[in-house]
Amino acid sequence: MKKIVKTIVHKRYSILVLISLFLSYGLYRLVEWTSRNFADLTMDQVIFHILVPLEGADTSFMTSVFKEVLTPAFLVVLVAGVLLFIHSEISVTTYVNLHFKESGKHYKIPLWSKKIYTRLLVLSCIFLLIFTFDSANKSFALQSYISDQLNSSSFIEDHYVDPVGKLTFPEEKRNLIYIFLESMEFTYTSEENQGAFKDDYIPELLEIAKENYSFSNTSGYGGYKDAFGTSWTMAAMFSHSTGLPLKLPIQGNTMSEYGVFLPGAISIGDILKEHGYSNNLLIGSDATFGGRRNFYLQHGDYDIVDYKRALEEGMIPDGYSVWWGYEDEKLFGFAKEKLLELSEKEEPFNLTMLTADTHHEDGYMGETTEDKFEEQYANVIANSSKQVDDFLSWIKQQDFYENTTVVIVGDHGTMDVDFLDDIDSYYERTMYNVFVNPAKTADTEILKNREFTAFDLFPSTLSSLGVEIEGNKLGLGVDLFSGEKTLLEEYGIQMNTELSRKSLYYTSRFIGGIGADPYQVPDN
Repeated sequence: MKKIVKTIVHKRYSILVLISLFLSYGLYRLVEWTSRNFADLTMDQVIFHILVPLEGADTSFMTSVFKEVLTPAFLVVLVAGVLLFIHSEISVTTYVNLHFKESGKHYKIPLWSKKIYTRLLVLSCIFLLIFTFDSANKSFALQSYISDQLNSSSFIEDHYVDPVGKLTFPEEKRNLIYIFLESMEFTYTSEENQGAFKDDYIPELLEIAKENYSFSNTSGYGGYKDAFGTSWTMAAMFSHSTGLPLKLPIQGNTMSEYGVFLPGAISIGDILKEHGYSNNLLIGSDATFGGRRNFYLQHGDYDIVDYKRALEEGMIPDGYSVWWGYEDEKLFGFAKEKLLELSEKEEPFNLTMLTADTHHEDGYMGETTEDKFEEQYANVIANSSKQVDDFLSWIKQQDFYENTTVVIVGDHGTMDVDFLDDIDSYYERTMYNVFVNPAKTADTEILKNREFTAFDLFPSTLSSLGVEIEGNKLGLGVDLFSGEKTLLEEYGIQMNTELSRKSLYYTSRFIGGIGADPYQVPDN
């Protein structure tokens, strides 16, 4: 009986060791894969995408993870398991015999046995975890992340401005078209235009910025900077809409498929809905990915037309799938149809859309993409610039344009790890932004040499619709048209340091919704 119990215990122990090996080696491979495929990734981003649904992600990423992470981990465990089985069933043990003539003593020392082999496997797991921590610390600043979770800051509590009661809409409400351009930076223009490349990959976007209102961090062309909690798509969309960073709910998965997405936050969608707007989201991928569906449904009750909806309604052929769903050429075509439909209705509209062709790695080469430059990603960026220009030209020809503001922004910096390898390490990368046909104006002094983030685009967008903002501040942002100092201009890089730390106010108010009153329409 004892022998049977001992055998069962040993087998369970062996299985546990193999599982630990698979997890530790798999985690090590995953960290290495992530650092190779994503530039400037933070620990918050890693945890965020663990918490939210991955449904709708580009299948090439899943395939890559399977090939480069899961398959090697499985093969290592398979080999380790076979060797462990051999040691268990055949009882292979290698001994070293030591014989001392003077004393006549003889020693039989096990050099290799199942016990030693198993201990080596356990030791391998420990070393793999150490290597993984070191790699994660180098790639994602893991130690800084842990330190931030142990230190709190009152920065958000001290500077957050609640929109409730601060807004006065014009009698005739303007329509809003908000275009998020995936990974679009001013970096992509030429060096003579304050860009980082010899060639200008975005001449059309540069001309749009020149002819309209584009805020710059230089005396020439430039844009806004990534702030903490804004440097990936969902975080950027959230920050543009609320003037807040996307901080993680450590104590609960409120951003899961069925959870409530930061119930205490107030977004542009919430505000526009309360003022009679029709909110609409148009994207060529599955809106479920990254928690976008939850956010836009729960904050503004958006009518979401995504890849799934396009399939259901026959907008694209059954089974059609490229890149993340369907390409930007189709997205702009659908946007035209949607805008004509919305313009026929009495209520003002907000159409928010997100491009995807310029997503890394290397972007999507559609049929209309010219093969003009050496790198594929450069060609995709150039094609995106042309598509936006064509779309904007079409908008300007429509009857609704006179009473419509168009905001075009890069959602965040590119994560394409090798595209920026050759640019000067001292070059300051900024994201694209332009306000077309706004209700407000700004002179050169206000437009140039500004230090600002996605937070400031929240009040600035409302201001561009002719909304009067008491105090010119909302969320953590400042209305750029007002010329007042932004938090980045006031505090510099210290702002990011404070935002990265734990905020009990953020957790209780925006994640927990405690003390946050429902949004009320102010009396005009």
